[in-house]
Parts: sequence; C-alpha cells; structure tokens
Amino acid sequence: MTEPTHALPVDSVRALLPRWDPRREPAVPLAGGYSHRVHAIGDDHVLRMTPSTRAPRLRHEAVVLDALSNRPDLDPVRSVLPRVIGEIDGDSSGDPQWHGWRGILVNRFPGTNAFRAWLDAPAAVRRRWIHDAVTALRAVHGFGPPGTGRADHDARGSSSYVVGWYGTRIEDAGPDWRDAHRRYLSALRGLLSDRPHAETRALVEVSLAACADRLDAMVNAFGPRPGHGDLHLHNVIVSGQSVTGIIDWEWGGHTEPDADLAHLLRWSLFPAHPADEDLEDRVSARDFVDAAPAIWAAYPEVAALRDLEARLFTYLVEHDLHQLVAHPDSTQAVTRLEAWHSGACRELLPA
Repeated sequence: MTEPTHALPVDSVRALLPRWDPRREPAVPLAGGYSHRVHAIGDDHVLRMTPSTRAPRLRHEAVVLDALSNRPDLDPVRSVLPRVIGEIDGDSSGDPQWHGWRGILVNRFPGTNAFRAWLDAPAAVRRRWIHDAVTALRAVHGFGPPGTGRADHDARGSSSYVVGWYGTRIEDAGPDWRDAHRRYLSALRGLLSDRPHAETRALVEVSLAACADRLDAMVNAFGPRPGHGDLHLHNVIVSGQSVTGIIDWEWGGHTEPDADLAHLLRWSLFPAHPADEDLEDRVSARDFVDAAPAIWAAYPEVAALRDLEARLFTYLVEHDLHQLVAHPDSTQAVTRLEAWHSGACRELLPA
C-alpha cells in the first residue's frame, strides 16, 4: 500500500472535531506509535491511523473501549480510561491516498508515559504510579480497590478466553485456560517449525516442552475477565504523582488477571528492550526493582495464586516465542527465553 504523503485526512478529522482549525492548531506527531501514525490534535485529542493490514486492531480497540464505557462499575477509574470520539474510515475520506487506512480519535491525557518519566522520579512516586495503574486494571478485571474483595459487577461477560498477539492471536480460545494455552502452544509450534538456526530451534523446542509441562498449573483462577492485553509503562500516562491515563487497548480481550500483569513484570526486568532509542543505554533492571513489589501490593489476590511461578513462566515464554514468530532474528527474544529458563521469573514473584 502506498504511504500517504500528508500527515492525516484533515476533512475526516474536522468532521469529528468541527471546531478544530489545522492552521491554528497543527497536528503534532507523537513518538511511540510503532506500527501506527499517531498525532496530537491540539491539547485534548489523539488520532491514530493505521493501514489496512492493521486496521482490525483499531476497530477492535474501539469495541473494547465502548464496552468499558458502558460499565457503571468503572466510574471510579473512568478518568484514566480513553473515550472514543470517533472512527475514521479512509475509504470514505474522499482522499484516495487514505484508502484502506483506518483511524481512531480518542481524548488526550496530560503528561508523559511512565517509562520516560520513571528514571527521574522518586521511589515513592514510582510505587504510586504502579499502584494507581494496577488499581485501574483490577477494576477492569472486575475487582474493587485492594482490600475490598471482588466488585459487585461481574466483569466476566464472556465464556471464552483470548490468547496471543499480532499474527499468533486466538480470539476464541475456549472456556478452559489450560486448553487455551494447549491450543496456543500448538499454534506456536506450527509457526516456529521452520527455524533455520539449530541453536534457536533447540531453544524453541525446549521452551515449548517446558510450557507443556506446566499446563496443569494453568487452571481457571478467576475465569475469563476483560483485560488490557499489553499493559506496560509506555501505555501508562503520568503527570506529577498521578496516573492520568492508560492507553492503547487494541489487544484488550478476556484473559486471566495474572496474565495481564505479566506485561508489566516482563518489562521491569528487561526495560532496555522496549525503551525509546535515547533511553536504551540509560535503563537497567536496577531502575525497576520497586515495580514487582508494588504490583503485588496492589493486587494481593493474584499474588496469592497457587502455582504463580509456573503460570508466569508460561506467559513470559509464550510471549517470546511469539516474538520469534513475528521477528525471527530477534536476539532480544532469545536473551529473554534463556533468562526465563535460568529462573529469572523468580525475581518477579511476591516476596
């Protein structure tokens, strides 16, 4: 698909924001969009545009956010959840350069992502950011604040789990968490069967076998519950001491709460891997030693799960096997896989 020569479909944006004047308020590109074009539209809105190959992800995100907006139990955390202002269908934009593209316009949260702010923040502020982000996540899962037990709202809303990411995702993985992972591991095995390098192929086989050995630990702990699917510090927006927003819900789906926390835990141990280029040489796991204890303090129900180590190991290994599907030459995925086999996930467990 030909890349559009201009930043965004102005007429379609103005249809959603009639008062916006691009001459007085030019759209500003934002970093960290990965596979999307991301622009700030003034101080109050963000537009994400993506080509047809990834368009279903933004359509799915709009569905996820609309479902969250209809849950009255989420009123206490409503201020940090994005609101969908509207969607853009490039085929209807009137501009042939945008045919096949899709966009989503949401409100913009004040502040910066927590990963970028982390290094210069005091330890107490870091712990508060984690607490507030995890408290919002547990509300999405259907739990009240820590210490109050389950919320009155039954958030499950689906009898089927979702597992995987990008090209490995299984949308309807069934009602049994063990079977969902059995299916996912089988899919990964098929996708990784042609690894050309003997060392990588051996690591893949050992990893698949290690996850299979832990399937008995993958019982339904809380049942299929709505989740974020990709919660890490880049997707947490902070200002001062407060979390102001939790963004990028395109991988939202019904999951187990401990699987949703695995993203935050993974990147606290390997922060250089998702870091912006200018931060890669500055960050290390030492900077994030407070993250895991703060996560478990904010989510004691998950911290108390039986077989938590085996479950986390499975989530972490599956993610990096997926990374090898998407990026066959990823040395980072290999590094992390070797670390999980060496017991690194024990560093992430509750004390």
